[in-house]
Amino acid sequence: MKYRILSIIILTLNMNVLSAADKPKERDIKRAKEAFNSLSYIQAIKLLKPLADKDTSNTELLEMLAYSYKMVKNYDATLDAYTKLAKRSNVKPEWKLYYAEALANKQQYEKSVSVYRDYLKSVPNEKRASSFVNANLKSFEENRGAWNIAFTNINTLSSDYAPIYYKEGLLFSSNRVTSNATKRVFAWDNTPFSDLYRIEKISDIKHLNADSILTNLTAKGNKPYKFNDDDTEQTSNDSKVLAIYQPSLERDSLLLFGTSNALKAERLKGKVNSKYHEGSVAVFPDGSIIFTRNNFYKGSKNQSKEGVNRLKMYTANSDFSSIKEFPYNNNEYSVGHPALSKDGNILIFASDMPGGYGGTDLYYSVKSGNGQWIRPINLGKGINTEGDEMFPFIDKENTLYFSSTGYAGLGGLDVFEIKMKDMKPLGQPKNMGMPINSPEDDFALIKDSEGKQGFFSSNRSGNDDIYSFKRSTHKILLKGVVKDGRLGIALPGSRILLRTLDGIDTLRVGPRGEFEKELAKETDYELTAQKLGYVSQQVFTTSVGINKDSTIVLNINLFKTENNQQWVINNCDSLKSVFNFDNIYYDLDRAEIRPDARPALDKIALIMLSHPEVSIITSSHCDSRASNDYNRLLSIRRGNSAKAYLVSRGVAASRIRVEYYGKTRLTNRCYDGVPCSEEEQQVNRRTEFEAIINGVNLSQLDCNEKL
Repeated sequence: MKYRILSIIILTLNMNVLSAADKPKERDIKRAKEAFNSLSYIQAIKLLKPLADKDTSNTELLEMLAYSYKMVKNYDATLDAYTKLAKRSNVKPEWKLYYAEALANKQQYEKSVSVYRDYLKSVPNEKRASSFVNANLKSFEENRGAWNIAFTNINTLSSDYAPIYYKEGLLFSSNRVTSNATKRVFAWDNTPFSDLYRIEKISDIKHLNADSILTNLTAKGNKPYKFNDDDTEQTSNDSKVLAIYQPSLERDSLLLFGTSNALKAERLKGKVNSKYHEGSVAVFPDGSIIFTRNNFYKGSKNQSKEGVNRLKMYTANSDFSSIKEFPYNNNEYSVGHPALSKDGNILIFASDMPGGYGGTDLYYSVKSGNGQWIRPINLGKGINTEGDEMFPFIDKENTLYFSSTGYAGLGGLDVFEIKMKDMKPLGQPKNMGMPINSPEDDFALIKDSEGKQGFFSSNRSGNDDIYSFKRSTHKILLKGVVKDGRLGIALPGSRILLRTLDGIDTLRVGPRGEFEKELAKETDYELTAQKLGYVSQQVFTTSVGINKDSTIVLNINLFKTENNQQWVINNCDSLKSVFNFDNIYYDLDRAEIRPDARPALDKIALIMLSHPEVSIITSSHCDSRASNDYNRLLSIRRGNSAKAYLVSRGVAASRIRVEYYGKTRLTNRCYDGVPCSEEEQQVNRRTEFEAIINGVNLSQLDCNEKL
C-alpha cells in the first residue's frame, strides 16, 4: 500500500562496530545499512539476510532484517525474526511490541496477548497494548454475518486501493502498469508508483472469485512484468518515501486486463498524476478534488532535511487542469489521506506533524468564510493513539470511519467507526469486526449515502485490493426431527439441550418429534437429544461462516437402551466413581503434555488396559483469547497430543476418539475482554476424558435426572 506512508517512523538503530575477523565484511554491512536507512527494504533484505545467516549472534543485523520484513509485510519472516530477537538478552521494548503485532498478524492471539502483557511491564501506560490485552476479541466476530463482502473486478495483481465516490463511479489509486516494462520503480518494495484511476459507473463493478482468477492466469502461462529493462536494482529516480509495502508477491504486476472479467479503468487525465505516487483522494461537491501526492510540485521534487520525500495534499479543479498546494503542507512531515464532510467545508486528514499522540494522527481543518482553510486541529486522544490513525471517511450522519493500529484488532490496520458531534467523538471508537477486518491490513472504507453498502481496501489476498460490502439481513434456522433409530418413527416428548458459550437452552420437540429454532450468527452449538428409555445422542453444528438465508437440518436418531446399556444407566453412580478421569491442562498457546499431566494419563491408560470394553473421547478446549478458527486448531493439537501419549502406553488408537471445541466450552465467565487471572484462564486450557461403556457416554448421564 503505497500511501500508508504516513504510518511509519524510521527506526533508529544503535550500530556497533565490528572487529572480529570472522564477521561479515564491513563493506557488505555498509551497503546493507545504506539500503536500510534509505528505506529500500527489499534491497536491504537481500543484503542483510546472508549477513545475518552468517553471523547469527549479531543482534544489530537481525534487528534491521526483522524491521525490513515488517515494513514489506512478510508476516511469516517478520514473526520468525522477532521470535529470535525476543530470545536475546536485553530485549528492547519495541521488539516486544513488534513481536506481539506479528503474532496477531498470524492469528496467534493468545500468545500475542501474553507478549503484550510483557511489553506493558516496560511501557506500563501504552494505550494500544493495554487495549489489546483487555479486548473482547469475541466482539470482533459479532458482525461477521452482518456484512456480505466480495472481491471486485476493479482489481489487478498490482495494488488497487482507496476508492472514493465520484459522479456515477469511483476514483481509486493503483500502481498497475500497462506497458511491458517500467524503469521508474519505488525503492521501498521495487514496484511501480501509484496513479489515480477512474471507473465511470459503479453498476459496471462485478463480484469475482479471486482464487479462480489467479488459477486461470497461472494456467495460461502469463508472466509478471519486469521492472527496469535490465532487471537491475532501483535507480536514482526512486523516491525516498515513507510508505508501507503490503504485497506477498514482490514483483508481480500482471494485470487482469484482457480477461473476460476485467473492468477497464481510465487513468485520470489532466495534471493530477505525476511520475511519483498519487494516493487517496476526496471529492468536493463541485467536482473538484483534494488528493495525496509525494512532495512533487511544478516539476520539482522536494525533500526533508533528512532527505525524505514526504507526502503533501493538493487540490485540483473540476477538469483537473490546475493544481494547488494545501496551505499546511510541510517538507518536514507528511499530510495526506483527505476526507470531506458532505458540504465540503470540513477536511479531515492524517499527518505525522510534531505534537501528535503517536505515529500518525487524524486532524481536521474548517473552511472559513473567505474560502481559506483554518489551521489544522488534532482530533484528540479520544481518537488518536500511540499507533497510526489514517484513511478517514465521514458519512452524512457524521459517523467517522478510519483505520488504526492503535486499538485492539485482528492484526495490522483495522477499520473503526465513531459517531462525531461538532468534531468531538461520542463514546469510544468501535472495531467494525469481521468480515470487514482481517488479520492483515484493512483500510480506506467508504459508504454510500444510505449507509447500507460501500467499498474498502484490504491486502488479505496478497496485494491491496478493493472489496465491496453490503449489509446482510439473512436468517439461520435449525430444524430437525427426533426419531427412533430402529423403527424410524417420531419420538414426541423428547427434548433437545442446545448449548453455546453463553449457556444452555432447552427445546421441547413437537407431537411429530419436530424442533425448530433461529440460531445466532457466528456461533457454535452442541445439541444433546434425550428421551426416557433411550440412549442420549450428542451432535454439533455451527452458524459460523453462513452469510445468507439458510436452514440447517439435523435429524437425530435415538436408540432404545438395551439390557447392557440399561445396566450402565442403573449403575451410573458406581461406574462414574470408577471411571472418573481427571482433566489435564496446557500452557498458554501450547499443546505439549506437561509433566503434571502424566500421572492422570497413566491412570487412564492403566484402567483402559484393565477394561478392554471401555473406550474414551478426548474433548479438548482453549481459553477465549484468540479467534474461533485458531482455537479449533489448537484444541485439535491438544487432543492429538493426549491420544498419542495414551497410545504410547499401550492403548489401541481405535479406542480413542478425539473431539475439539476451541473456546466454545469455557468453564467460567472468562469471556473475551473479561479481566481474569492466569489461574482462571488456566482451567479452560484443558482436555477432558469421557468414558464410553456399552455405547453409553457416562459423562452425559445425570444419575439423578428424570426426563
